[in-house]
Amino acid sequence: MTDLDQLRRVLHAQEALAPDPDVVLAAATRRIRRRRATGVAAVTLTVVAVGAGTIGLLERGPAAVPPAAHPNPPAAAAPDRGTALPAAPSISLDDGSWQLLMWAVQPHFASLHYGRDHRYAFEIDVRDGAAPRDALPAKPTSAGQLPHPQSVMWQDGPDRWIWVRTTKPVTAAEMLGLLGKVRATPPVVHSPLKTLQIPAGQKAATFTSEPEANTLVLCPDPETMRAPLDSRCFSLFLTLTERAGDSPSPEDPLPVHQHRAIGAYTVEIDSSPANKAAARALLDSVQLTR
Repeated sequence: MTDLDQLRRVLHAQEALAPDPDVVLAAATRRIRRRRATGVAAVTLTVVAVGAGTIGLLERGPAAVPPAAHPNPPAAAAPDRGTALPAAPSISLDDGSWQLLMWAVQPHFASLHYGRDHRYAFEIDVRDGAAPRDALPAKPTSAGQLPHPQSVMWQDGPDRWIWVRTTKPVTAAEMLGLLGKVRATPPVVHSPLKTLQIPAGQKAATFTSEPEANTLVLCPDPETMRAPLDSRCFSLFLTLTERAGDSPSPEDPLPVHQHRAIGAYTVEIDSSPANKAAARALLDSVQLTR
């Protein structure tokens, strides 16, 4: 059982109120989902295999806390048109005892995954819109506001809400201390993907950043993205060569599989037959940070 499976069991009562935990990963086609079960989701397993130390509790008063930034801000300007990658969400956990393993963004949604002590996960989701009915009206400022300390949701501004949960058994006071360390600053993961040339008319539908992997899904209309992907989309997966996966099956909507080795990494891309040439140009444009 993966750490996310455990998390879903722990938070079963809240699942109907919260976004699908797989929403960021599900759109990357069945092939990438299979890889994430053995590779990137093994990074989620690594969520339980890294980090050390103890939780430092913060004594918080009733001071106002500024809302977190938009969960998926526009990408930073790039020198060449179409090369900018999606920016990290402007929210993170400022606690050295938790290790950030992955952040992911898609339109109106962002997620961060942390791990600690070989056993525990801590996740932050930020979503546009109104919070579920049982969410708190604002970020909590007292332990008494947390009847279920492992899962806390609140409205963070008029059009944005946040869901924080953990598999670690915590008291309300401990969770309040952790919530006090949730800052409006972007996370840092030194992932391998540096730049690429995004085809005309395509936009980032899903982007994940991990220490040794990136996933990027491009679609003409990310707002209506669904699984399986539209045949006009592209799905790109970058990881260490030893972790690369199998080609897609013929029934996948993006059956044309191409790959390229760059140093210790392999970049793989799936597309429809009609977009094979554009996919190859995208593949050839990839530049790495290392």
